[in-house]
Amino acid sequence: MRPAAKGKERGKRKTGQGPWFQDGIRFACTACGNCCRNHGEGYDYVYSTMRERRAIAAHLQLPQAEFERRYCEDVDGLLSFKSAPLADGRPGKGCIFLEGNHCSIYAVRPTQCRTFPFWPEVLADREVWRRDVESVCPGVGTGPVHDLAEIRETVERQRAFEPD
Repeated sequence: MRPAAKGKERGKRKTGQGPWFQDGIRFACTACGNCCRNHGEGYDYVYSTMRERRAIAAHLQLPQAEFERRYCEDVDGLLSFKSAPLADGRPGKGCIFLEGNHCSIYAVRPTQCRTFPFWPEVLADREVWRRDVESVCPGVGTGPVHDLAEIRETVERQRAFEPD
């Protein structure tokens, strides 16, 4: 389960000056696959909507029920993709769709994956960002600067995401 933001937004600067990422965040995906590997408490699950699972099943040319039986598991009443031992020999587990460092369903990956690393719960506090994103993602600090408006738009897409 992904960690939930608790209480007030702690990542704000002095009153009226906006969040810690007010000036944007430099980020470019390096296709390292680290976001698809289980890392730390609460980063073990990939949730999806019925519509997303339907699209993934079609992509894999499977009936949806077969897709869910083969690749999903119930976690507190929601379906999450199963985890599997890492194929690259590293210890731990990762998303069942991780092949090497690449997502085998990238074209139809769920919203949770599309919006990483701009999740509300990790943006709420700079220390959470450092611990849960910056420490595992080599793409942070590289590539283009994502401005505040773009980050907020991505956060809203993630907030509107309701797995079922």
